[in-house]
Amino acid sequence: MLCPLTMPIDEIEFGRFLEPFAPLSSKIALAVSGGPDSMALAYCAKRWAQRDLVALIVEHGLRPESPAEAVNVKERLEALGIETEILTWKHDVVHDRVQEKARDARYGLLFEACRRHGTFDLLLAHHQGDQAETVLMRLAKGSGIDGLAGIPPQNMREGVRLLRPFLQVSKARLVATCQTAGVQFVIDPSNASEKYARGRIRKIMPLLEAEGLSVENLSLLAQRAREAKEALEIATRELLKSIATAEQGGCVKLDRAALRAAPRALALRGLAEGLRYVHEEAYPPEYAALSSLLDAVLAPKEEEVRTLYGCIASVSEKKIAILREPSAANEEIPLASAKTILWDNRWIVTSDPNAPKTTVKALGFPPHDVLDVLAPGLRQRIPQGRVRASLPALFEGDKLRWIPSFDGKGPFSMTFRKQAFP
Repeated sequence: MLCPLTMPIDEIEFGRFLEPFAPLSSKIALAVSGGPDSMALAYCAKRWAQRDLVALIVEHGLRPESPAEAVNVKERLEALGIETEILTWKHDVVHDRVQEKARDARYGLLFEACRRHGTFDLLLAHHQGDQAETVLMRLAKGSGIDGLAGIPPQNMREGVRLLRPFLQVSKARLVATCQTAGVQFVIDPSNASEKYARGRIRKIMPLLEAEGLSVENLSLLAQRAREAKEALEIATRELLKSIATAEQGGCVKLDRAALRAAPRALALRGLAEGLRYVHEEAYPPEYAALSSLLDAVLAPKEEEVRTLYGCIASVSEKKIAILREPSAANEEIPLASAKTILWDNRWIVTSDPNAPKTTVKALGFPPHDVLDVLAPGLRQRIPQGRVRASLPALFEGDKLRWIPSFDGKGPFSMTFRKQAFP
């Protein structure tokens, strides 16, 4: 008789794992490395097969044998009847932060492939052991509730839903699924390398389990932390509804007295949400820097400005204004006629079919008379020069030619990427 912890997964159980993610796209992408986890995912998805599937293999080019391995995995997936594509990361020699750079490149390739295949759901094979290792790594770094919540069952990135149906499933069950079905898999030697944090943690896991820090208990900790995180997120949104306003130009203002009166955990989150609304990056503000900023903007002595996360926090007696740091909005993107681009990860800029080819840059600080000719009423609409400075503008060479309109009139228009705050 099989132990429940090592029982293979059948299509009925796999269907139950997918229920929390409904409704799913008509076509689903699978991230497959060729290891037992992702091969079990591919096998279960094919057996379940209520949607079209496409398997995506990222070939990182970090080991001489990886191209041949990718081809071998592709053949195994196609033998299962799954459409498969190899995505190759093209790069120079990677000298440092190898895993971090490989991860960022991998997700970039996966997201682009999902869009190309017309799917917005990507299944990943993260399992209970991955969750436990993540919690331990974040615990070692002194993470708070958000970090200890570990890997989420689902999250959205660049318009793609990342879905993890195996997050509460042991690795042993995934291996058993492959072995029972006769599905071959490969083992990446870098996964066990003590050069990387996960490899070192895997080596000491037996010692930790003997003291109660088992995979199951660490996974439970992540679940409880995630529940606490969700409660804090709800409380933060309610706080921001009463103390925050978003103004045209991509600026947020927070009521200073109300933020000071809030519990510190909520005040920190509220300030972070303001920063991320104005300028969102892949990762949230670092805790120590965020805590220092909160202390500064709430201190009795008013400081003119503080910077963090590519933003300026400007303090007055009653308000904290958060705006994009003009010098940080330095992206330059060519814009052809009848095109739409995302500039500075904040502004959607569109040109009409008759618009000339230009380059989108930050407006900066042109003379008022120039502003009044190019965008009548803009100074009245957005009186702060520092807010206007980080708006998108159209240049021919170094010459400012147009300022996009907010109302869709004229050859160019702009819309802030986020329409509501909080």
